[in-house]
Amino acid sequence: MVYIVPLFCFVIPLIVGVLAIRAERGWLVALFTVLLALLMAWAIWKGRQMQGWDGMGYAIVAMLMAAPGILGLLLGAAIGWVQRVRARRSAE
Repeated sequence: MVYIVPLFCFVIPLIVGVLAIRAERGWLVALFTVLLALLMAWAIWKGRQMQGWDGMGYAIVAMLMAAPGILGLLLGAAIGWVQRVRARRSAE
């Protein structure tokens, strides 16, 4: 489960990022990135308020769910941008 959750949290935003940029909806990538960054900041803040192992769940949310999601979105946006540029060049 430790490997499956981050993989899904990386792959699904990667696909969303590619499709959003190819459809020229870059604002979706920016919105989802900001939302995931806020979720990550909240989880870190909340985890720091806990003592001992109680804050570990919040660290897991931040590092194994939100961080791969942000990375997947940004990498997907880059891939989608490259694909869109190549498609425009081949159409000319």
